[in-house]
Amino acid sequence: MTQSATLTDKPAARRRSYKLLALTLILLTLALALAAGASAFVSSSGGGWSAQSSGTLVAFEAVAFSDAAHGWAVGYSGTIFATTNGGATWSEQSSGSGEYLTGVASSDATHGWAVGEGGTILATTNGGATWSPQTSGTTSLIADVAFSDAAHGWAVGEGGTILATTNGGSTWSAQSSGSTGRLAGVAFSDATHGWAVSWAGAILATTNGGSTWSAQSSGTGEQLNAVTFSDATHGWAVGVSGVIIATTNGGATWSAQSSGSMAFLTDVAFSDAAHGWAVGYGGVIMATANGGATWRAQSSGSSENLYSVAFSDATHGWAVGWNGAILATTSGGVPPSPSITGLRPASGKRGATVTITGTDFGAARGTSSVKFGAKKCATYLSWSDTRIKCKVPLTAKIGTVNVTVTTAAGKSNAKSFTVKR
Repeated sequence: MTQSATLTDKPAARRRSYKLLALTLILLTLALALAAGASAFVSSSGGGWSAQSSGTLVAFEAVAFSDAAHGWAVGYSGTIFATTNGGATWSEQSSGSGEYLTGVASSDATHGWAVGEGGTILATTNGGATWSPQTSGTTSLIADVAFSDAAHGWAVGEGGTILATTNGGSTWSAQSSGSTGRLAGVAFSDATHGWAVSWAGAILATTNGGSTWSAQSSGTGEQLNAVTFSDATHGWAVGVSGVIIATTNGGATWSAQSSGSMAFLTDVAFSDAAHGWAVGYGGVIMATANGGATWRAQSSGSSENLYSVAFSDATHGWAVGWNGAILATTSGGVPPSPSITGLRPASGKRGATVTITGTDFGAARGTSSVKFGAKKCATYLSWSDTRIKCKVPLTAKIGTVNVTVTTAAGKSNAKSFTVKR
């Protein structure tokens, strides 16, 4: 497994786990339930993100991918779903547990771990064909789990709980966190360097595999829900009110980054030191291509609460959440630029109707446009992702001109059209 795949396996904030936000979360849940009714999760394309069919209404709390093909999503009532084709199809696996699962991690396509309420730790060594319980030694909620390789792993949760294993979970032992707070997220860049986050901006760190943990100053008092590191020095943590903090020195210092959002951010993933994504309530997805110097919103095409995000590389990613929501991207969340494959007819007078075929035009026109040479179409008869019907501008230049389509994602290739007198 590549290191980036391990580091993106961070679960979202747990609604039931944070008492200070209980009333707010209950109201949000009721509102979403009323809106969703008994229907299955449906999402339109978000441009760079599209909905995948999970076949369930169960809320997914965490997602992990070991590579661009193999992944797991876990959630309520011991639910585990898996894919071996990047999410083209998802199938349920038998967890053997009815506990609420809140975190999942994988070291490769065969080895995976899921954690949750009641000190639950489940493991598989055959891609999820079978899952077996492991003895955690605690009955506390375990909120998150991270593995740096198939042997070395850590799990964190209520009451400052930190558990560690050096043999793939055959045995787990408690580590002293020095905290009694609820640890919500954990990340390890290798078998020695790790971090855990909690309420009130608390961050704990270790440089010796957890033999000792020490507090780091986050610079924020906001609740932190998740943490990720792309290597031993570059890390990010996210939380309520759109909080994103980052470090370039292993956490010796943390500084705020501007997310441009006040959303409840639940999870964060980085594929490398530059490319990262944060997700949250209301279908929020934020992305950066420069290590967080700037964050920009991406269109998820969904209003569902998103609780977890994972990227196997800079282009392949997944986000999961309420009502069985699974979103996926193969372009890093960036909508692909439009492409023209044909014009029908290839010539005509000003005012003539032309059908433009291609891909990635967008489901609706919005601010997108078609140009015949330097002149924009003023009349559009229809617009879909693969077909546009518009009229040749009345001021188009007579002769051969280039026809192009421009969307928010960019400008298409050009096709020649002859404007007749």
